[in-house]
Amino acid sequence: MSFSTNSSSSQQSEINVTPLIDILLVLLIIFMVIVPTHQHGVDSSIPQGKATTATLPPVTVQVVRHNEGLPAQYLVNQRVVPSTELQPLLQSMFAAREDHTLIVQADRDLSYQQVASVVDLGKQAGADRVSLAGLPKL
Repeated sequence: MSFSTNSSSSQQSEINVTPLIDILLVLLIIFMVIVPTHQHGVDSSIPQGKATTATLPPVTVQVVRHNEGLPAQYLVNQRVVPSTELQPLLQSMFAAREDHTLIVQADRDLSYQQVASVVDLGKQAGADRVSLAGLPKL
């Protein structure tokens, strides 16, 4: 870069940018090396299996409705249970277990209120975690 003046002496001034470019390149290389060492992602916890000899299958409640006019039917671990006995049965099952996880499988044709009532009964019975799943269509 040169500057010219209208004076009689012809002096030219130039800025030396070589040291500036050297510093910028060194900084660029440093940042390129440092940045990939940072871990990006979501923290997750992997379940650690306990060394127990006898593990109980998870508690599964299936809510099915065979006909449109009939009320929903409840199956706890593939056994038909009346709606009045559902909560006491779940309480007794969770009392005998360390894992208080409830799996609720429901027909897709059921209303939200019917499925939410089963989830609420499970929470009142002592379920810590509730998983929702749909039943496959036959």
